[in-house]
Amino acid sequence: MKNNMIFMLLMLTGIASASAQILNVTSVERLDVPVAANGIIQQAVAVSPQGDYILLSTDTKQGLVKWDLSTNSATRLTDKEGAGSNVCISQDGGQVVYGELSYKNKRRHEAVKAINLATGKSTTLVKPTRDLQGFNAGNATATVVADGQVKSFALAKGVSDGDNRSVLSRHHLKLYITQGGVTTQLAPNGADERYIWGSLSPDGSRVLYYVSGKGTFVCDIDGSHVTAMGNLTAPKWWDNKTIVGMDEEDGEYAITASRIVARTLSGEQQVLTGDDVIATYPLPCAQSGKIVFSTPDGQIYLISAE
Repeated sequence: MKNNMIFMLLMLTGIASASAQILNVTSVERLDVPVAANGIIQQAVAVSPQGDYILLSTDTKQGLVKWDLSTNSATRLTDKEGAGSNVCISQDGGQVVYGELSYKNKRRHEAVKAINLATGKSTTLVKPTRDLQGFNAGNATATVVADGQVKSFALAKGVSDGDNRSVLSRHHLKLYITQGGVTTQLAPNGADERYIWGSLSPDGSRVLYYVSGKGTFVCDIDGSHVTAMGNLTAPKWWDNKTIVGMDEEDGEYAITASRIVARTLSGEQQVLTGDDVIATYPLPCAQSGKIVFSTPDGQIYLISAE
C-alpha cells in the first residue's frame, strides 16, 4: 500500500509538471446552436462516432435534440425526463439509446429506449425498473445491465455484433463490470468510495473513473494497476492511452473557470482551451477528430484535433 501511495504521488507530480503536445488542435469554434428559450440552459451530451451530429439536452437532462453539424438544423427526438443523463449512439450513428425517467408512488424508475434516426421510430428495450445499472450500444446491438443481469437487444433486423463485450455499469455510486454474462462489483479504490464517470477504454482493457473527493483514476479491467490521473473532472477516453477532461475552479455557488485538458497515461498534459471561455464537460470523439464541450451559459463549442 505504501508503494502504491508513493507511485500515485509521483504520478500526480508528473501530471502537474508535464507539458506536451498530445493532440494537434486545428481550431476551436463556437457552434451556431440557438440558445434555448425561457431561461433553459442546454448542454451537449453526445457526439456521433462519425462526427456529423451532436445530441443536446437541458442542464436538467430533459429531452434530446439532434443537431446536424453540416446543415445546422435541429431535430427533436424526445422531451422525456432523464433522456440526457444516460445516452449513447450506435457505432454506425443510426440509433440513439437513452434512459427515460418516470415515478410511481414517488419512487424513481428508469426505462431504456432506442430511436432509429432514419425512421424516427422509438422502441422500448427495457420497461421502467428500479434496478437499471447501465447500457451501451455497439454496431448493431444494445446491451443493458439491470439487477446484475445482462441482456442484448438487436438494433437492426437479422444482424448482431456477434461478440461478448464487457459492460461497465453503475448503481448507487458503485461500479460493476459484466463479463461473460457475470456481473461483479469493481472497487479498485475500495468498496466504500463513491465512483462516478466510469467508462471502458476503446479496446476494453482499462477502466477510467472518478472517485469523489480524490480525483480521476485508471485501472485494468480486473481492478488492478490503479493509476492516479489527477483531479480531472468528467473524464472520458480519447484513445487507449489518452483521456480528456475538465480542469475546473469552483466558486461558492458555481464554476468560475474551467479548461479542457488532455492527459496521457504516462503523465503528459496539454491544455486545449484558453481562459477566455469556461469550458466544461468535454465529449471527445477520436474517430472524427472532434471534441465538443459546453459552457455554463449554454454555448456549445467544437475543438477539431488530430
